[in-house]
Amino acid sequence: MPKRELQEKTPTMIIPAGSEIRADVHGQLNIRTPGNLVIENSGNYGTIESQNGSIRIESSADVEAVNVQCAETCYVEGSLTAWKVEADAIRLEDKARANIVLQETGQLQIGREARLVGNFSSERELFLMFSRFANQLRSLPLFAEKDRVVSDFREGQIESEGLRELPLEAPPPKTVSPEPDAEAEGELPEPLFFALVLLEREFGRSAYGPTSQRVIEELVKLLQGRDLETLELTYRTLCARIVDPGGDVQRAYELMKGHFASSE
Repeated sequence: MPKRELQEKTPTMIIPAGSEIRADVHGQLNIRTPGNLVIENSGNYGTIESQNGSIRIESSADVEAVNVQCAETCYVEGSLTAWKVEADAIRLEDKARANIVLQETGQLQIGREARLVGNFSSERELFLMFSRFANQLRSLPLFAEKDRVVSDFREGQIESEGLRELPLEAPPPKTVSPEPDAEAEGELPEPLFFALVLLEREFGRSAYGPTSQRVIEELVKLLQGRDLETLELTYRTLCARIVDPGGDVQRAYELMKGHFASSE
């Protein structure tokens, strides 16, 4: 087919020099380009990054991404759901829909009929907000259902797959405090509660191999059982056994690390 006729009948995709397109362990696309990036079709992404330009999500696109990064403006005409957006500015055109948990931007422009949900400035701010409504969050049907799934998995597989053979050091005796605290009453400290939420979400995705899945299940079991002594001794070793940990696992690890470091 002649070159001119080919260009007239078929769309053309140009990948500039310096661009990177790859899939992560979860099967999500990660796109990094040196200039402007326009997304016309719906899709699920890990990271979308424009190193020196802007990102535009067209009106026909419904995009879900873990991280969106651009040096200039992130334009949304369609729909965007993201954990974090880093840009000089975010601009939501009329009728745009955006669900952004964390945003680091200098400017935010929202069209008259556009809608923005989320928009926290940091994970600390997000956790502080959730901590105010911890009881309501725990009572959501979502978490009750996940407790049932984790329980069924443990009863059906933990013995047959030898999870109990993971080497765990015996915890030292703990001095009992005469004053009751949140842990004694069965409530997890806030960092560990949010670590449990993140790990339960990863466990439900089943995106890991059997060994990593069993390790995540063990961490969930320790948190649900409030066995913080064993967790403190073993969480580093257990997390190191997870192959290609996702963002939620990494955040859960940092939460556990921060909690136990502050309690020393």
